[in-house]
Amino acid sequence: MIVNRTRRFLPLIVLPALLGGCSFIWEREDRSQLSTGVDPIDSPLARSAAYRDTIGALTYYQGRGAMHVRGYGLVAGLGSNGTTTCPKRIYDKLIQTLYKHEKKTGSKIGVRSITPEEFIRDRDTAVVVVEGLIPAAATMGTPFELTVRAIPGTETKSLLGGRLHLTDLRIFRPLGGSVVRTGKVLAKASGPVFSNPFSGGGGATRVSALRGTVVGGGVTTEARRISLVLARPSYGMAKRIQDRINSQFGADHRVADATSPSFVRIHIPPKYAKDQAHFLSLLRGLFLSRDPAFVAVRAAALAEEIVKPDAPHALISVAFESLQRPALAELNRLYTHELDHVSFYAAAAGIRLEDHVAADAMAIHAEDPDCDFRFPAIRAMGQARGMAGARQTLRRLLDDQDPRVRIAAYEQLVELSDRAIITRKIGRENFYLDLVPSEGKPFIYTKRTGTRRVALFGRNIRCDPPAFYASPDGAIIINAALGAPHIDLIRAGRNGTSSPPVPVQTDCAELIRLMGTDAGVEGDKVVGLGLDYSAIVRALYHLAQDGSISAEFVLEQQGAAELLGPIRKQGRRETE
Repeated sequence: MIVNRTRRFLPLIVLPALLGGCSFIWEREDRSQLSTGVDPIDSPLARSAAYRDTIGALTYYQGRGAMHVRGYGLVAGLGSNGTTTCPKRIYDKLIQTLYKHEKKTGSKIGVRSITPEEFIRDRDTAVVVVEGLIPAAATMGTPFELTVRAIPGTETKSLLGGRLHLTDLRIFRPLGGSVVRTGKVLAKASGPVFSNPFSGGGGATRVSALRGTVVGGGVTTEARRISLVLARPSYGMAKRIQDRINSQFGADHRVADATSPSFVRIHIPPKYAKDQAHFLSLLRGLFLSRDPAFVAVRAAALAEEIVKPDAPHALISVAFESLQRPALAELNRLYTHELDHVSFYAAAAGIRLEDHVAADAMAIHAEDPDCDFRFPAIRAMGQARGMAGARQTLRRLLDDQDPRVRIAAYEQLVELSDRAIITRKIGRENFYLDLVPSEGKPFIYTKRTGTRRVALFGRNIRCDPPAFYASPDGAIIINAALGAPHIDLIRAGRNGTSSPPVPVQTDCAELIRLMGTDAGVEGDKVVGLGLDYSAIVRALYHLAQDGSISAEFVLEQQGAAELLGPIRKQGRRETE
């Protein structure tokens, strides 16, 4: 049974494993030693029970940073806002890329029978620079964000509403001046361009119109290389580390390979494909010994250390997890500890070990508005797969007074594919529309990273007359006079023509569905207008601002730092 605890103030220490970047503790202590030539075995953490006798005390990672990739691509669907010109140094590369990928789809590009050369010269297209960062330890098929920007010196007016055609991305590393190093193809890039819909007041400025994001548009074509490097080369120790890792994780897949006395190559198991950062932290947190007597003694030592205010609490949590289920006896005693940091970090380890009691303990932190660990606790609840109590807690938090809490709970329920969230796919590859049951104040939440999503928090969100909106590019007009039974949508074509008014219900979900569904007509009924995600986000924002939509508008913030305060990045730049 979980009881209330006396609250004592402690500074917020975010558990990296629960925020997606979990190995900064290992990286911080390792990198400082490498720069001074100090062996990791002499780390300031050497006295910690969470560090002694671990793989992390003997190794550091190579290949731990993000990798910059870059390429040139073609954005189409711009009407007359594109460009007919392309710099010669880019033109030849782009032609090769277009012909390369065209072999997979036929001898012509798109529905118009034109050659790649003609495609580039069409004002409906624009040549762009495509860039992204492949995450550390990314497996093959890992998606990542892309930025696109028009080539300087061309007459491109805007990338709004465009779509990036399939192109290659290569490793890109500036070497000084105008010299750069490029390598083999590491990723593919494609997808609709999401442009900032709010720059320059009512419309986008020229600068923002020439830049955009392809949300999740990059996909790795091979796994990133990552290895453990032994501070003191020894093939015997490398083999021992290999065997220890494989005994913990390698039941179905070989995870570690000792390739030399200095290196142990690591392969991310499929189970951790979406949780790579935590896996890498957990791997280095493994104790070399699995002897039951050692496990019992070390679990007791960790329980004694975790109560200290200056202890490495996140590291201790990972150490408990590495001991696996034999550690639960000690963890169960810590779930109800009066110190919040003790209860939180113990429960974080317990949830990873699939202990249902840990989920009950974590729920107290997640539901406490005064708890320093509230947001990390909500994130941790998303790891509690198969635990009905965790899902019920997250569902209750959809009604919280704090919209940030409601959004955090929603995102975890989406990760859990919880049936409380009704999800509809809009268009073949446009975005997802989520209907979020909530008794709190209604609002519309839109994503700008990860997967494109629009979430309606609350029931019966409507767009009621009078309503009027005209997009800056003239692509859509939304109009309804006071007292009108429905809303009229007018879609402008690229050739200057416009559709007749298309009536739609005042239900906001139906309005979004009609705008975003691929353009088409069934019989005499329009089933979709084919608006891109950026255009729909912009329309929802202005309709909410004008009071036509009965809900506030919330755009996703950049990351956890905006919710929980800055998290300092640790480690050195990638050197692969």
